[in-house]
Amino acid sequence: MKSPFSGIFPVLMIVSIMLASCATPAIIPITGSTAVPTAMLVPTAILVPSATSPAPLSDDVWDRIVTNNKIVVGTAWHYPPFSSIDPNFQVVGFDIALIEEIGRRLQIPVEIQNYAFEGLTGALQLNQIDLAVAAISITPERASQMSFSPVYYINQTAVLARSDSLVKDITNFNQLADYRVGVQRGTTYESLAQSLLVDSGLLSKDKLLHYMQADEAVRDLIEDRVDVVVVGQATASYYGSRQDLKVVGQGFDQQDLAVAMRSETPRLKAEIDRVMDEMLIDGTVLNLIQQYIQADLAGILSTPIAPNLSVATSVAPAPTVAPPICVDGMKFVADVSYGDNNMKNPPFVTPREGFVKTWRLQNTGTCTWTPKYQLIYAYGNVTAAQMSGQPVNIPADVAPGQTLDLSVTLIAPYEPLTYQGFWQMENASGGRFGQTIWVAISTLADQENPVATGQPSGNYCTVTIASPWNSVPVLSNFDAIWTVKNLSGYDWRTDSVDYQFISGTKMHKQAGYDFTQTIKNGESGQITVDMAAPDEPGFYSSTWAIVSGNRTLCLLYMTVAVTAE
Repeated sequence: MKSPFSGIFPVLMIVSIMLASCATPAIIPITGSTAVPTAMLVPTAILVPSATSPAPLSDDVWDRIVTNNKIVVGTAWHYPPFSSIDPNFQVVGFDIALIEEIGRRLQIPVEIQNYAFEGLTGALQLNQIDLAVAAISITPERASQMSFSPVYYINQTAVLARSDSLVKDITNFNQLADYRVGVQRGTTYESLAQSLLVDSGLLSKDKLLHYMQADEAVRDLIEDRVDVVVVGQATASYYGSRQDLKVVGQGFDQQDLAVAMRSETPRLKAEIDRVMDEMLIDGTVLNLIQQYIQADLAGILSTPIAPNLSVATSVAPAPTVAPPICVDGMKFVADVSYGDNNMKNPPFVTPREGFVKTWRLQNTGTCTWTPKYQLIYAYGNVTAAQMSGQPVNIPADVAPGQTLDLSVTLIAPYEPLTYQGFWQMENASGGRFGQTIWVAISTLADQENPVATGQPSGNYCTVTIASPWNSVPVLSNFDAIWTVKNLSGYDWRTDSVDYQFISGTKMHKQAGYDFTQTIKNGESGQITVDMAAPDEPGFYSSTWAIVSGNRTLCLLYMTVAVTAE
């Protein structure tokens, strides 16, 4: 086989000679057609010069990056081979390696955060992230909302089917009108299927199934709930090599993948373009493709891109669309209960035991969250990672800038394993947004610390129920009730154990109580505190502790939404 690098060396020599002969970088005119790495032979992309004037001194995003010495990158951790979670709970993939190399060349650390794919554009607009890297293809709509780096990969639309399926040789996208079609929400593949199949009347809308994650569509394909799944070729090949699946069609539409950033950030774009051009020239991008996407480079076109040149993707004018009234955003603030130290120490929970996971979240958008907003389970490292969790509605309006403690009631699975379940915010229209948060526990017995829980150090309990769940009116009386399981190793007796206020809003009628019942080791009991709601609407939190002398046995958290009468 002819080496794919055989045509590269002469071009590199020419570029090197031209660079050596110039005191300043020259503008090298491109008269022919060249191409960036691609998974198959496709129409080549025309290269045009980048901006030849000196890079702008600064812009607000670049200034923030320099000041913080950190690039905050938004990704979606569930789209292999571009990004996924490995067995050690580390995010890996092509996009992850790409952005880490960009950070290395800029000599700036990279912080990678997990987001709902649909919410990445909003996160850029809200300045919650500096860059977005998630196999994002350039489209007219997206190009009107954000800027893009040079293209780093040209993907193709592919159709995935079961190996035993009668579906074969899809050569025209319209052939999919005969099948149940699965697509991932918010992707170009969803838009393609919607416009070519549903909007054209070829496919009834009930036969186009929309999934939040690609692997959910693949799961339903395996279980015969859909006939085909439309994804990118790289992802189709990934699943096809690991499941009893086959690619039955490809090449219907091209996706030019690039790093996205907020519009009107010229210095940031100039810096990203510079290092991306370097990586395309020196073979770094090609090596990443070989490592993460395909080992066989046959059919890949790889022409070095001259310095100061970037890929210009032909993008049709974006349709005139009224700007959104507001932008949704959400930031993870802290684990209130069952923290896992970034997956370093997932807390132990006894199999089949109930527990309550609580996160502190902030509304970083410009939209007010209403009770029609929900926190919804998205995906996990295994199917059982949902842990019987159900959607939780926001209890009351949360204005931009406000924080909220939000809880889900879960049940630890029976099988001894470490579980990581991811949850996402969803607005009233069903759109996902904000950071993707997770809950992680282990049901593997820890012989050295058999009663460890997700509560902070020193706690010996599991809180299985906390109320009130619903909002309460201003100035109203209500009970804060916790159902607590004693895991301390000894009985909590009425003559030796109390519970008392620790911190937060003082809504209680008295700051401490004696135990009125003995809660035996391994058994559960109720803790009740009489409270009165404040006189102003809002969210109020209170922390209590079960104590024995100077020893804290259990921390009890409660957040209540107070509404106007």
